[in-house]
Amino acid sequence: MTVKGHLVMPEDVAYVWDKVHPFLDRVQEHTEGELNSEDFLEPLTHGDMQLWIFTKDNEVHSVMVTQIIDYPQKKILRVISLAGESFEEIKYFQENLEVFALKMECSALELWGRKGWKKLLPDWNDTYIVYTKDLKSRMQ
Repeated sequence: MTVKGHLVMPEDVAYVWDKVHPFLDRVQEHTEGELNSEDFLEPLTHGDMQLWIFTKDNEVHSVMVTQIIDYPQKKILRVISLAGESFEEIKYFQENLEVFALKMECSALELWGRKGWKKLLPDWNDTYIVYTKDLKSRMQ
């Protein structure tokens, strides 16, 4: 029962989408509504984002979406979404992310998430917290 991680090539996203999008749907309750699962499909199939699938016994266990962000002064690999059954095993795939990021000439990894991620990512810095305020009720 080993968990395996796979980077899905853009041309293969459509073949796994039916198994992947229910995982991404689950993330929505923990976001501010920036993206829904369908918003990922086009950037994933065009290579603007990357889809990672983690399997256990040949069944999808967890899903991750990353994106390369090209800031003016540096390039980073950002984890956009991560959903699944258990994240304990995913920490073993940090090396895969790091290798991919370095191959893509990224100088850092970035993940926006809840405070609970710190215990799973002890060697990551929690550099800042993103605060939000909803203004929808004041929109005309």
